[in-house]
Amino acid sequence: MNREEIDRYLRQITPREKKILEGTPQEELKRQDISRFAKAGQGAYLFEGSLFMAPGEKIVVSRQDRYAEVLPHKHDYIELCYLWSGNCSQTIEGKKIVTSEGDVCIFDTQAVHAIEAGGENDILVNILMSQEFFDSAFLSRMPRQGIVSEFLADSVTRSRKKQHYLYFKAHRNSRVREIMEQIIWEYHEHDIGMEEVMESYVIILFTELLRVWRDESRKQASVSREVQILELLAYIEKNYETCTLPEMGKAFGMHGNYLTALLKEKTGRSFVEHVQEQRLKKARMLLETTELPLSELIPLCGYNNMNFFYRKFREAEGCTPAQYRKEHKHTL
Repeated sequence: MNREEIDRYLRQITPREKKILEGTPQEELKRQDISRFAKAGQGAYLFEGSLFMAPGEKIVVSRQDRYAEVLPHKHDYIELCYLWSGNCSQTIEGKKIVTSEGDVCIFDTQAVHAIEAGGENDILVNILMSQEFFDSAFLSRMPRQGIVSEFLADSVTRSRKKQHYLYFKAHRNSRVREIMEQIIWEYHEHDIGMEEVMESYVIILFTELLRVWRDESRKQASVSREVQILELLAYIEKNYETCTLPEMGKAFGMHGNYLTALLKEKTGRSFVEHVQEQRLKKARMLLETTELPLSELIPLCGYNNMNFFYRKFREAEGCTPAQYRKEHKHTL
C-alpha cells in the first residue's frame, strides 16, 4: 500500500460522516455523543479507552470523523494526533492552536481539548495508546540512548507535566510522514505480528519526534539557552571516552568552571557526572548486548582502572557488572 492508496483509504466516508452529509442535524449527533461519554469535570467529557480499545490492546489507529466538532473532552489513555492533510483547529486547555499538515500533538490524560469541524480535506489520524505503553516506550526507553536523548526526554516530560500536551511542528520532517504511513498501513493490513511491529514503529516515531523537539529548540536559540546545553551534551556524548574539562572548555571558548556550572544549573549534573553517566550507559549497553569479557569491555567505556569502574557501576546500579549482565540476559 503506497501513499496514494493510504490516502484513498483515509478519505473513505465513515458511517457518522454519511449521516452528516445526508442531513442529520449536528445537535442530534451531539446528543448521541453526550449519552456515550461520562462527565470529566471542567465542562468536559471523558472518552474512555474501553469504548475504542479491546481489552489488553496497547495501540489503536483511527481516523477522526470530519464535518462535525468534537466536544471538550479528555481521555483515560494517551492520544497522538497526526494531521495527514489540510488543517485542524483545536482549543487545547483554553488555547486555540491551528496545526498544519504533518504536525503532531500528544495529549495525556489531563488535557482538555476540543476540535472544530473539519472539511473534506482535513484528515486527522489518531493513535490511541495505553498509559502503560506510552510511559515505557517514550518516557522510560528514550533516556537509555544517551545523555542528549535523556535531556530531551526530560525536557519533554517537564513540558507535558506543565501543560498536559506536547505539540511537535513536524510538517517539514519527511521521516515522521514516512513512519506514520508505515503505522497506518500496518494497522490496516492486520497481518501476523502486527502488534509487535506497531510497537516498534511507534518507538521509532517517538525517537524522530525527539529530534523534531531538538531542532525546534535550536531555532529558538535567541530566547533559550537549551540549544547551548544540547551542543555541550552532544560533545560529551561523542567524546566521553577521552574528553577533559579543559579540552571541552577550549572547544566552546568557555572557562572550565563556567562550563561545568552551566551544565549543573541547566541539567542538575556537572561535567564529570555527565561523562560518568555516558560511560555507564555504554557499559550497560555492552553488558546487555554482547558477551565481551569485562577486561575488554571496560576500556571501550573510557575506563582504564577496573576497580574504579566496579565502584562507579555498583554505586549506579546497586550490583556488580556480572550480576547486571545475568539479570538482563533476555536482551541478548
